[in-house]
Amino acid sequence: MHKRKLNEIEYLNWLIGQPYNISMAITIEGTFPEELLRNSLKKLQLKHPILQAQLDVNEIGEPYFFWQEIGQIPLDVIPRTQNDNYKKIVAEEFITPFETGKKSPYPLIRVKLLKDETVSDLIITLQHVIGDGMSMVFLFRDIIDFMANPDKEVTPLEVIKNIDNVLPLSFQKKIPKTPRKFKVTLWFVQKILMLRRFKQRLGKARITQKSFAINNVKDSEFLTRAWKLNEVQSQLLIKKCRENEVTVHSALCTIFLQDFPIINNPVNLREKLAYKVGESVGLYAGGLVIKKKFKKRNSFWKNCQIYHKKLVKGLNSKKIFKIFKLISRAVPIQLFKELAPLYLELASKSKPFGITNLGSLDKFNLFFASKGFKIKNLYGGVSGSYDALVVAVFTIENKIHFHFHYYKPPHTEVEIDRYIDNANRQLDSILNN
Repeated sequence: MHKRKLNEIEYLNWLIGQPYNISMAITIEGTFPEELLRNSLKKLQLKHPILQAQLDVNEIGEPYFFWQEIGQIPLDVIPRTQNDNYKKIVAEEFITPFETGKKSPYPLIRVKLLKDETVSDLIITLQHVIGDGMSMVFLFRDIIDFMANPDKEVTPLEVIKNIDNVLPLSFQKKIPKTPRKFKVTLWFVQKILMLRRFKQRLGKARITQKSFAINNVKDSEFLTRAWKLNEVQSQLLIKKCRENEVTVHSALCTIFLQDFPIINNPVNLREKLAYKVGESVGLYAGGLVIKKKFKKRNSFWKNCQIYHKKLVKGLNSKKIFKIFKLISRAVPIQLFKELAPLYLELASKSKPFGITNLGSLDKFNLFFASKGFKIKNLYGGVSGSYDALVVAVFTIENKIHFHFHYYKPPHTEVEIDRYIDNANRQLDSILNN
């Protein structure tokens, strides 16, 4: 049996707990044989070895991947009875944990097909520890490619199977070998929060202390609010970003700044690691937290330019790997569970929020017609074991799409409506002026 321990990026995400899934759906117009999809999934599993792996924990609680004889990617075929059935199923997939361990017959991926004679929905769900947002894009692209070219030969991508530490070589020596530093940080975080809460009580302010852990996701709904800009609006936003010398992502973050002055920006690390991982499916993403208040005395674009400079500076620094100076494979799961909710409260001021921007998916040629079927629409994003709010953003056929994910409870529809309305008012203002 081939096995390897989780690398630092995978371990950090494993600590967050289950369920921590990525689930996305595409809509397929036209007809195609079910066997064509099954053949594509077999090739997909051969191309990406992480889709042949399972995960177990040894006697001292250390998680590791192992490769042995394992079942094919499970495909569940369900009749498509309504046009938006996929939304409900994606919501369920977000909060359904994966079975792990040596007794599990399947890998950490599952696929569902909502099938009709003329329109079908293909849903892919990954445990986040084996993939990131870009991995989902590559999975859909490869499936479509194999469906369009069923005789195409497959070359396996082995990197994820053989490498247990992909962080930059210059950074690896800085990784803590014991949990001592983590324990010291936990102590300081506890004291700082005690002081903050005491000051809030003195000032008769609303106490921010809360639990960020969702102890039982089945007691909550994981919901998605989706909307999009039309092509004219999307292209106008892109044009205005170019005129003001900022990225679209910086503009999207600035749109939400008045409600969320602290934003986590997931970063694609594929070009920044010690090894060339290319387009293999795996977890190659980090996070960069930017703190920036929206200053009303400045114009939107001035705020955006300031945000953009902070973002670019952070992306060009070691900040994207900073978390691994604190959290390494030496940190036990229980210690992490003690710190994580406290850290979220302190770092985000009780409003954890992130924007996952997959960029333009048009360049991957996902949405095209071939062999009697046409791919259209994409739906989904990332869930979590904490009640952080997440907005997934991507561009399809020159239209910018927003998918706002949240748990209800603790969040309410009124609260989410307010955030979305505020963002759209900002958008309307900058697009119409």
